[in-house]
Amino acid sequence: MMTEQQRLPRKWKRPELTYKNQKRVWAAIFLLPWVIGLILLFIFPFFQTFRYSFFKLTPRAGEILTENVGFANYSYAFNTHVTTTSSFRVELLDTVADVFINLPVLLIFSLFIAVLLNMKFRGRAIVRAIFFIPVILNSAAVVSAVGGGEAINAILEQQGIDKVFDLQFYLMQTGMTPGIINFIVGLIDRIYDILALAGVPILLFLASIQSIPKHLYEAAKIEGATAYEMFWLITLPNVKVHIGTVIVYALVDTFLTSSISNIISTELNKQNWGLSSAMAWIYVGTIILILIVLGALGKLFKIGESHYEN
Repeated sequence: MMTEQQRLPRKWKRPELTYKNQKRVWAAIFLLPWVIGLILLFIFPFFQTFRYSFFKLTPRAGEILTENVGFANYSYAFNTHVTTTSSFRVELLDTVADVFINLPVLLIFSLFIAVLLNMKFRGRAIVRAIFFIPVILNSAAVVSAVGGGEAINAILEQQGIDKVFDLQFYLMQTGMTPGIINFIVGLIDRIYDILALAGVPILLFLASIQSIPKHLYEAAKIEGATAYEMFWLITLPNVKVHIGTVIVYALVDTFLTSSISNIISTELNKQNWGLSSAMAWIYVGTIILILIVLGALGKLFKIGESHYEN
């Protein structure tokens, strides 16, 4: 027979969630609005533009007429489209060339400045802020006012200062080949672009350097290692993990600030939606292709792998 205690109804108890499961639940709750926005505002328009790139779209009252043109938009964008000063293909190829020139210079410059800013000296916070100012002021108004350095060059030309030291002329006197001279002069002309792009990479490298355990440097000093040896044997191997992040940021920022974006926006404003969609997908495909090439090179030279793996 059942006792009186067994006949009493048991009180329902809510199952206890572990701390790990609680974090998962709250993470899902906080991510849900972002996921909904991503699907509705990005993923759906993303694939819709891919569909539009194969059509000629004609707006009508209350509807949009579609005419399937196959790859005609892609062919026109890459082979026929021209602007008053250039063409879509020329600007795309110039941007790709700028990427492969700017990336190595940007990586070396950002890492060099990050190492210097990690040292202790007076006014370090002010110097860090100065290098980050181009990121804060990287708006359309400021870029238009400065003109990518063209305004400064115009002032120098008016004053005749640009003729005082002609770098290209002096390099030619040294007997260098025209290809090397054009490369050096081109790098100097890119100083404004490099400074504008370097703010965030410097911060990423600086954060990476500051996360390196201090005892590694202390042990190296005890062993008699020089600053040069500590950089190559401690700093660089530990920073190498974040080079991929810097490359992706610099790549995307270079394309966003290029004239390709203006060409796509111009065609979009002209209601050439099919053509602008095709241009956008050529733009995206080029970035993906560059990332694949850089990823293959990273695997080949083991860039981005942790110093402590294996």
